[in-house]
Amino acid sequence: MMRTMKLQSSQSTVPRWLKWLFLSVGVLLLLGLVFAIWMYAEISQDRIAGYDPAAQIAMDETPLASVDEVTAYYGDQTVHIVQGQLEEGDPAVIYVDVEAESVLEMITEDALTLEEFTTAWQQACGNCSFEHVQYGYEEQQPVFEVTYVDDQNRYVFDYFQLNGESFDQRFAFRQDE
Repeated sequence: MMRTMKLQSSQSTVPRWLKWLFLSVGVLLLLGLVFAIWMYAEISQDRIAGYDPAAQIAMDETPLASVDEVTAYYGDQTVHIVQGQLEEGDPAVIYVDVEAESVLEMITEDALTLEEFTTAWQQACGNCSFEHVQYGYEEQQPVFEVTYVDDQNRYVFDYFQLNGESFDQRFAFRQDE
């Protein structure tokens, strides 16, 4: 008796080189993703490197009871800005020079909050497109740094004293369309 051979069909008709191409691209994408995550973590670590020391200096050298937020301002010198609460519950803003391990300024009263300043500024500049406001430190004094687009379509950095008065420093950049 003669047996007939049954032809076996392949479950996959994809060429072998195409499988290797997909596998190689997948491995490269996975390596790229791992590299991107690692880079993000390293950059983020460098960005917030002085935050903990700034908070500790502020807690040690001032009557600050709790820290709500720490930011950094990069002007002529790097100044860390610690926002928190005093023991009485009053808000405080402390400007810290981490390199010199010293408190530059402590603001507890006679200053507008970011929200109060933003509201007053938006009412005063009706034709402007508000972008951002933050605490800053220019010419050895605390300021508000406001970024906005003015009525001439310029991107503007404007500085104000903490009581809301103009600081006489402004940078405006023409935007190409």
